[in-house]
Amino acid sequence: MLAIILSFLTAGCIGPAPRPKALDEEKQQSAELLKPDVRGPVDAQRSTEDDPADPVLKDDVLQLASDIPLQRVQANNRIKQAGLEGLLAAADFLDDEDATPEQLVEALRLLASADLSEFEPSQVAHTRDQLAVALVHKDSRVRIEAARAMQVHGPGAQRTLFLTAIGDTERRVRWAVVRRFNDHPNELDKEQREILLDYLSAGTREDFETADTDGNNVLSRREFKDTAERFERLAGGDDEISEDEWTSPYSSEIRADVVALLLRLHAKLTPNERPESYNPWLASSDQLDVLAEWQRWNARVADTKTGKDE
Repeated sequence: MLAIILSFLTAGCIGPAPRPKALDEEKQQSAELLKPDVRGPVDAQRSTEDDPADPVLKDDVLQLASDIPLQRVQANNRIKQAGLEGLLAAADFLDDEDATPEQLVEALRLLASADLSEFEPSQVAHTRDQLAVALVHKDSRVRIEAARAMQVHGPGAQRTLFLTAIGDTERRVRWAVVRRFNDHPNELDKEQREILLDYLSAGTREDFETADTDGNNVLSRREFKDTAERFERLAGGDDEISEDEWTSPYSSEIRADVVALLLRLHAKLTPNERPESYNPWLASSDQLDVLAEWQRWNARVADTKTGKDE
């Protein structure tokens, strides 16, 4: 019993000293001074003064062509996160006069891979109008990507403009046209098929000799009796029209792609008929009888309502 009492007394003597109240007061005061300011939740509409400004989507479109890979990835992610607004920003960028070909190419690639199903009809039409602007750009790289985007999404109201791109000097542009209307032949009506046939037309050698009044084997502006626009097209940048330019206004390469598309249209619109053979490597003026057969075919092909494949 005595041992137990002694153990209690000993334990009381060696226990911890009481904690000074002043130390706790100092810690409390420090916590009050150092704690951060209370800030409310960030406004989803970025309407408070403390919130950062909205990022400019146009700047992100510019960054798609950045030399720094990380900047390209970040810009692409921000545009995709913006959804519809991001894609429309890319479309609006296509008529920017200060844009470089590299920047336009990246914007067009983004649009070509986009899903336009959530667009309103007016927004789809606007996007196609912007693609049409890029389709006539002086840089062939831009025209190629614009043609590919139109091939994917369809030309819509820009159908005729897209069709005439089959006369482009860049074959990758022409083949985007061929592929589109090969897959969607009913998008072309009679008048638009006639545009294709016009690429196979030409003046005869007899007409050239008649027009060449001075006999020097070229036609000057004075000798040419048609429009100035047609003179410029036939002359190909020169100030005179040669006999070869008269008898074959378009190159063999362009006519080959035109014929390729016409053959596809013929096979799909009149599958039980055999078309007349046209050789694009011969002069157009020597195959006007073949052209006449194609024109008769076009005249009797029943038109299906266009635009259903848009």
